[in-house]
Amino acid sequence: MKLPDFAEFEPILALRREMGATRLGHFELFDPHKHLTGEERTKLEQHGVLTQLHSLRLLQDHTLAIKNGRVVVFKLAHEQGKKQHFHVANCSVLQQCRDDKLIATTSLHSPFPVLDYHKRRSLSVCPECLTLLGYRGFSLVRNRRIRYSEQLLKQFQLTDFFKLYTLYPVR
Repeated sequence: MKLPDFAEFEPILALRREMGATRLGHFELFDPHKHLTGEERTKLEQHGVLTQLHSLRLLQDHTLAIKNGRVVVFKLAHEQGKKQHFHVANCSVLQQCRDDKLIATTSLHSPFPVLDYHKRRSLSVCPECLTLLGYRGFSLVRNRRIRYSEQLLKQFQLTDFFKLYTLYPVR
């Protein structure tokens, strides 16, 4: 049985022209409207990106994303004398920041970048986020779990968190 030469098969050639495929085997799977570009990933990691809650993707597991990458967010405004947290989920505290300017980052270590090279901010994880996610059995409400949860809060590491919740890519 002899197969037709698909390089010369007109229905296939018409389909290739319609798809914009210029060479055999050439196609573009990357969609910059859905996927983070290399430049965007670098900016998120090194400088952070200014955003608002309504611009973030709220994933089914309650974590936060920009396009296909999970992010950590915190308020741009620094409130003196008040403990500052970063958020890993769409918790009730973050929902109150609906109209606030937020910094989104993929940096795995505090102090976090704040839009330029010279500013960084030391923050701890939001306990409400960990409660919402049930992260490793975290609960500051259940008496049996309070000591364990306080210890987990003190020792929280984003590198461990992103082993459970993949940083990039998310579907």
